[in-house]
Amino acid sequence: MSEPTPTQHLWFMDWYGWMLDHDPLKDAVTRNPFQPGRLPGLSAIVPAPLELPCRPFMEKRVSMPRPFRELELQELPHNRVAFFVPKTETYLRIVPVAPSFVDYLPTKPLGWETFLPLTLDMLRGLSLLMTPDMLKLEDEAGVFLPAPVFAEEMTLRFGDRFLPLHHNTPVLTRIGQIMPGDTARLSLTWQDETTPTPFSAHRQTTSGPAA
Repeated sequence: MSEPTPTQHLWFMDWYGWMLDHDPLKDAVTRNPFQPGRLPGLSAIVPAPLELPCRPFMEKRVSMPRPFRELELQELPHNRVAFFVPKTETYLRIVPVAPSFVDYLPTKPLGWETFLPLTLDMLRGLSLLMTPDMLKLEDEAGVFLPAPVFAEEMTLRFGDRFLPLHHNTPVLTRIGQIMPGDTARLSLTWQDETTPTPFSAHRQTTSGPAA
């Protein structure tokens, strides 16, 4: 008997830093702002390690009867992916205009069709970054970065500095593994084709959503 293929769960951030989610009242795919410490209601079960393209099994946290259309995860530059619909040869996209919605109409992946896959450790790391009482970043000069906010293209803005998350996925994983009271040395990539900058990440002992 062959060994079962190892799998992992992934969650997906859209172009604007919101998370692909599930609306149990409508039993439909939706998007919601990232909330530290909260797992979105929609994830994908994929092979571990991830090899693209692959067919994800989409899982709703609240089980609902409506089936998902068949999807294929396709690789995009800089650790990002797109959801391709083989039957229609189109892509899943988020439309951020109010009220925001999700459809399957585009024929090629652009910004609104681009997603950043996040593991559980990456979500923990991002939750810590978004909770200043839980984690502080210090540069080599001893200056602490201000609290971040989300910007376009899956980016965090720390004051006048912009951190593209898709260039820092190993860092998110490392932050998610820091124990309370510990400090870790990190290298943050602030722009394409630039040398990473050393930082110290101080995990606080205060309890919070990312603990």
